Amino acid sequence: MNQINSGRRTGDRRSGLERRKNQTGKQGTEHRMSWEDQRTQYWTRLLFCGLALLYFNFGGEEQVRDWTNLQVVNLIFLVFGIEILFFMRHASRVPHAPWRQRLTMWIDIVMASFAVLADTTISSPGFLVYLMVILGNGMRYGLRLFGEAVIGSLGAVILIVSLRLFDYVDLFSVSAVFFLVFFAIIVIYSYTLTAKIELGRAKLAHERNIDALTGLLNQRALVERSSSLFQSQEDGNSVVVLFADLDGFKRVNDTHGHHVGDRLLAGVADSIANTVRDEDLVSRYGGDEFLLLLPYATKQCGETVAQRVRQAIDDYAKENGIDFSISIGMGRYPDHGHDLDSVIRSVDQAMYRSKLKHGGGGILHVDGGELDTAESTSGMTY
Repeated sequence: MNQINSGRRTGDRRSGLERRKNQTGKQGTEHRMSWEDQRTQYWTRLLFCGLALLYFNFGGEEQVRDWTNLQVVNLIFLVFGIEILFFMRHASRVPHAPWRQRLTMWIDIVMASFAVLADTTISSPGFLVYLMVILGNGMRYGLRLFGEAVIGSLGAVILIVSLRLFDYVDLFSVSAVFFLVFFAIIVIYSYTLTAKIELGRAKLAHERNIDALTGLLNQRALVERSSSLFQSQEDGNSVVVLFADLDGFKRVNDTHGHHVGDRLLAGVADSIANTVRDEDLVSRYGGDEFLLLLPYATKQCGETVAQRVRQAIDDYAKENGIDFSISIGMGRYPDHGHDLDSVIRSVDQAMYRSKLKHGGGGILHVDGGELDTAESTSGMTY
């Protein structure tokens, strides 16, 4: 037996390692906040909106600068409150929406700036809202939004100071300098703390979602990542599901040892990852079983990928002098099941029927259609 070699033909495809990093990296860095996680933030925004209305109305017209009036201030903050309620309802229905998180953050910065500019008090409490925006978004959504919040708030403060420059020159004092220093220290400390939290969160997500041996998604992560693909049939979405199982893997372990079997599994994972698109999901489903989900793919596309996988494994076996192959069951949602579990049961049965018929190396559709084991994959596009 040759030493196992995980090298693959690259051609115009990226390596399986790079592809797996791309697939699993999204899981580690993307903050998917639930509605329960976001609910407190929306109630806090409503609280600040209410406090702003109370602040200006208790102060009356004397609390509002000459360029505007109390009625305009009330109207703008009422619109702000309606905006909060609208996005609160949207978040309860669609918890994960990065565009909404970014938009509401910038709206908060704009409203804080309006409050400071409308306030006759030079040291307006609206300045504290910037800190809340920075900390609230940074701690929840990570360093990218933290950075945006800092840039947006800093830009807003510079704009406000330039517009009220003479007012702030009169206010300039040692206490004002110390206030700015403390504010900067809090922001810097919060950034470093958020960075540590981010690293810990990414490490935890990787350990929680990634199979340590192959670098592919594990079963739990695959189910979580694919849940949205199986939620509705109304938009005509389809998902091709391939269930693959290695033939002769036990014999490899018994003959050459488990250390060779482990390297073989890693090489097989790399070979499979080279056959799919970035948007496809590949998982080590258990032992020597692999599951591939191809969103919005046709039956013909699924056949192309299945043949590529079989050819890649055959080539890998020959290159390394190991006697093993791969059997694949193929089905499609919603034709062969109403959810992921039911489709997996169908393709699993098809895969084992293929094993019984061929002894290994076959590809069988759930509906009984079989692909020619001698069919070439050259010239196929997917």
